Amino acid sequence: MRRPWYYMATSAYIAFCIIFFLVTTTCSAGWVTISEVSNISEAKLVIDESGAILPVPAIARGSVLFVPATFVAEMLKTSMRYDPGAERLTYSIPGGGFEILLHQKEWTLSSGEKRTFDESPISISGVPFVPAELLRVTGDYDVSWDSKAMEIHIHRPGDEMAALTQSRHGIHPDKVRIVFHLTREVPFKVMQMKNPPRVVIDFEDTYVEGEFDSLLDHVAIDRVRVATVEERKTRAVIDLNYALPDVTAFWLQDPVRFVVDVPTVYSNKSALTIAPGIRYITLNTGTPAGPVTVDVLEIETSDENVTVKTALAGSFESFGLAPVSELVSRSGAIAGVNGVFHASDGTPLGLIIADGRLKSLPIMARTAMGITRDGRILIDNVSVDTAGNLIPDWLGEGVVYAVGGGPRLVRDGEVNVTSGEEQFKADVATGRAPRTAVGVTDDGKLLLVAVTGRQAYHSIGVTLEELANITLELGAKDAMNLDGGGSSTMVVRDYVMNTPSDGRERKVADAILVFAGAPKTASKSP
Repeated sequence: MRRPWYYMATSAYIAFCIIFFLVTTTCSAGWVTISEVSNISEAKLVIDESGAILPVPAIARGSVLFVPATFVAEMLKTSMRYDPGAERLTYSIPGGGFEILLHQKEWTLSSGEKRTFDESPISISGVPFVPAELLRVTGDYDVSWDSKAMEIHIHRPGDEMAALTQSRHGIHPDKVRIVFHLTREVPFKVMQMKNPPRVVIDFEDTYVEGEFDSLLDHVAIDRVRVATVEERKTRAVIDLNYALPDVTAFWLQDPVRFVVDVPTVYSNKSALTIAPGIRYITLNTGTPAGPVTVDVLEIETSDENVTVKTALAGSFESFGLAPVSELVSRSGAIAGVNGVFHASDGTPLGLIIADGRLKSLPIMARTAMGITRDGRILIDNVSVDTAGNLIPDWLGEGVVYAVGGGPRLVRDGEVNVTSGEEQFKADVATGRAPRTAVGVTDDGKLLLVAVTGRQAYHSIGVTLEELANITLELGAKDAMNLDGGGSSTMVVRDYVMNTPSDGRERKVADAILVFAGAPKTASKSP
């Protein structure tokens, strides 16, 4: 444990008294009486932090300042022996010791390391004087001196306060780099919190040269705040707009800088099996424009215990409006998402087939998804002829459940957004929004996707092209868009898993429902 500086000051004063006594009286062990000390001056010992200034006998020769050997021993808290006959000084320090011969510049540590003084140690009337740089030998002190001003400055490096002088930042495609300029490296601790989202860096033995905040023009980071929070500790806080992956922190030199890299482009995926053949997947990604949250149901339609149906919101399968959660609950489904676009009175604006019966006609030959009685998933453009027959004839092909939507997102494993061909207006075709999509993989799995949107610090939503890429990443060979915006909803086990942009569920005209453990005979009825 380090001694307080007043102990050092007291010890230094005692050392000075001893030295003064030695240079003015007869000393034992071969020391001689000093009768003339005109070439010995008085230097000032300045002990940093404590503010103590003590007198010390010293000799100046050029840029070298000599102090009594006993003074060095006292300051180093070590023992010293002097052999006047051999003109040899022997010091004992932790881990070894060293010898110094008067009038010789080179000296050797017990480790064998050789060092050299700028000027040789000397003897004045039998009293040995050594260069002040010898005070550095233990590494416990930083020492500087001015031979002209006759001053010696001494302090422990660990007690020196570093200054935090500046913070700055740079915005990169995948991260924001925040740089703190300090006068030296110091112990530090980095803590990252999720609620509220922020990164806290505590710098020990550091003070702030002025208090400063920095606003950042970035979607992920609000500001950087720096302030002294307690004695010898400075805290920097990076306020995040939303939770981000762990930051990376490290030192750089020349000049000394502490760097914090905040990742802003990232991708996290988690999955949970909610029933045999049904997996719930969450995707959290960071984009240069902001965060995106995606909820996914991956369904093994070939599993005999899994059934997927379409259902109208009205009572007795009539037209009407109801929240997806109500449709899930009253049907006994395990999960569901919203389906086709609809009018304000609940009339579907697109194809609906339920239990093998045509409930609503397709419009503008838009894309639709159908499920056959043998479990195949079809995604195709469906229209109607003048006689009211479907083209292609999905009812004849055994489709028992179908939902319209559009535009198409993916065809044969490639992005193929057909907004123009399907005559969608800009409110659907362009911009970021909450979105719902359905897709099918090469091995026949059904994908139901809901993207939260219009929430800057939670999920900004996606464009149709971005939605297409999400379904591709999930393995879709074909995919299509469904109704979105405030209608976009995913319910699992009676919980709304996404965050609807209206702040609550919007009533919809129909839903795609997923059943676990239900017999598949119902889906096979004509």
